[in-house]
Amino acid sequence: MINISVLAVLLVVSAVPCHALISVAPVSKEQAKEMGMEIRLRANGADQIWVFLEFKAEGKLKDFSHVSMEIRDDGKLLLGWMDFGAKRSSSGKVVVSFLADRAFLDKIGLRVMVQSGLRTGAGYDLRVSDFIEPKKVP
Repeated sequence: MINISVLAVLLVVSAVPCHALISVAPVSKEQAKEMGMEIRLRANGADQIWVFLEFKAEGKLKDFSHVSMEIRDDGKLLLGWMDFGAKRSSSGKVVVSFLADRAFLDKIGLRVMVQSGLRTGAGYDLRVSDFIEPKKVP
């Protein structure tokens, strides 16, 4: 009887929904610069571009958690990648890079996630196309 009571209590407690508060905000080129975020490009042949996002985990980004990536077409999510393999350099900068076709750069967004508490955080959205001029990439 005790085992059934314990099991019933555990089922009720585990069924309580968990709530998290994550605020997400778009970041302009100017805001990104103020926050220390930089997007750089390097051509890889005629049609491909290496995209690099770099920033120091300080200020608003001091509790940096991860970078995710989304590819959208007309507002429809085509691909979402939760943890996009951010690496910390020896200088303390966080670096994320990926290779993409120039034609798709306007569909790619990066979200820098910062965890401010156990269940709270902030996301900073960067649309890659807002930061680059693909035709001017060497």
